[in-house]
Amino acid sequence: MEKCTCPNHANHLCRLHGAGLHQKDPDGYALLVRDPKYVCKSCGRVAAQKGNLCAPVPLGTWED
Repeated sequence: MEKCTCPNHANHLCRLHGAGLHQKDPDGYALLVRDPKYVCKSCGRVAAQKGNLCAPVPLGTWED
């Protein structure tokens, strides 16, 4: 996987997960993924807000 060059990468789930947010603050992490509406085409993670993903698409619309 290529390194993300998104300007807001510090708020993306791939970065937050890599930093251990899911272990350090499970409740905070849960808020980001609760009721997901988007999936990342880069890493496959889901999030409620598209701003928390590198390559978001609405859930259920991913086509190869």
